[in-house]
Amino acid sequence: MELRHLRYFVAIADHGGLRHAADRLNVAQPAVSRQIKDLEAELGFDLLRREGRGVVLTDAGKVFAEEARAVLARAAAAVDKAQRVARGGGGSIKIGLLENASWSGPLPRALNRFARAYPDIQLDVVPLGSIAQIDAVRDGLLDAGFVYRQDSLVGGKLAVHPLATDDVVLAASTDMAFDRDGPLDPADIDGLPMVSFPREAAPAYFDRQNAAMAALGLEPRIVQRANNETTILSLVSAGVGCALVNSANMQRPPRGVQFRKVKGLSVPLEFVFIHRSNPGSLTALLIETVLNE
Repeated sequence: MELRHLRYFVAIADHGGLRHAADRLNVAQPAVSRQIKDLEAELGFDLLRREGRGVVLTDAGKVFAEEARAVLARAAAAVDKAQRVARGGGGSIKIGLLENASWSGPLPRALNRFARAYPDIQLDVVPLGSIAQIDAVRDGLLDAGFVYRQDSLVGGKLAVHPLATDDVVLAASTDMAFDRDGPLDPADIDGLPMVSFPREAAPAYFDRQNAAMAALGLEPRIVQRANNETTILSLVSAGVGCALVNSANMQRPPRGVQFRKVKGLSVPLEFVFIHRSNPGSLTALLIETVLNE
């Protein structure tokens, strides 16, 4: 059974006979008659009954006509939706993002441009850490992501586009007074209680941060650990300790937290846009938008 059979039969039901249906469909009447006979043979029951010089629907034909109309309507809707998606006029994209990178910079600018260019495409945004995003994009659970580069971010299935580079700064409670304004000397933070994160949350970043502090002769005194910078900054605000955090947090400083650079202390963080190497048509529109700033 093909959609053609349904269209021919519905045309007969809607226009009252084979001749009118043939005229409506712009095909020869014998062709319409042959298609209906093939359809009835496949179904195993009559759809039409001859009455005088015309035909009428059997009871089974009336039921089948109603269902056939619904099938044709769904098929037409599927074609329309697919065409709109192909033109960038509908559908959705599932992307991951990092909270502290969404306040300013290339990420919000890209999303704003995309929303204005393709208002009918829904962006399904999932807040996730970098490692979780990388795994999700690689496994097809996300279409794209905005992450900080990790050791697990390798070629193959994923394409990687650098967008920006951030660094680390010291976050401290505003109640904490330092002897100087501006950048601090390493000696100013030596021995301070520190809030950090477990190594498994970001192994490469953890090791680079510790190596950078060791190069300045600093040995951090960790008093608390938390899995994300939002929680870390809450603990800093509460006076639990200081923390080295991504400088992107300075774009939206939490109440009760001050940020200070530390002379000689640098742990560059490369912010990148990732997607699978074989993106879908909608993701391709997002890629074009992100890269053509």
